[in-house]
Amino acid sequence: LQAGEEKFDSQYHTLDKAREDAETIHAKGQGKFFGTDEKGIFKVIVRSPPEHLENINSAYAEKYGYTLWKALEKELNGIGEKNLRQATLFEIGMKLNPHQTMSRLIDTACRGFGTDELLLTCCLIRFQPHIANVMACHIEEFGRSIHDRIREEVSGKYKVLLLQIVNTVWPETGVTD
Repeated sequence: LQAGEEKFDSQYHTLDKAREDAETIHAKGQGKFFGTDEKGIFKVIVRSPPEHLENINSAYAEKYGYTLWKALEKELNGIGEKNLRQATLFEIGMKLNPHQTMSRLIDTACRGFGTDELLLTCCLIRFQPHIANVMACHIEEFGRSIHDRIREEVSGKYKVLLLQIVNTVWPETGVTD
């Protein structure tokens, strides 16, 4: 990638620009006769500030009938594109619904056989400033708190450490371990 996210500028990031960017993404993906120009798509997504990407998403859905998420989930579904698809959808999620995306990543760390302890630890440390909002999303979507997930997934001093990380932002009351 050549550049990072641009700062939102209402004079530049207009609704017309959003429609133009939505058409660019479509032309480089589903509108392309053969193959996908991933680099061209990523350039638009990565450079777009969240406010602008939200407008691109709306323009895309209005014109093509589904969101960027759904379009790129379909478009990046080829052999060997699993990591590419996950990274792209994560980038879109972090810009459009960051707290829900963080909550789902914590769920991913805990789901299935065995816990991805490195991913869980990285999420809790990296997302600590956002943990109150992430916790609310996690409870709403998964029906249990991040505290509960930690208790279910890990044990010993590691469990105590992770609970302390979460409790600094979202303290539990009346719970003893």
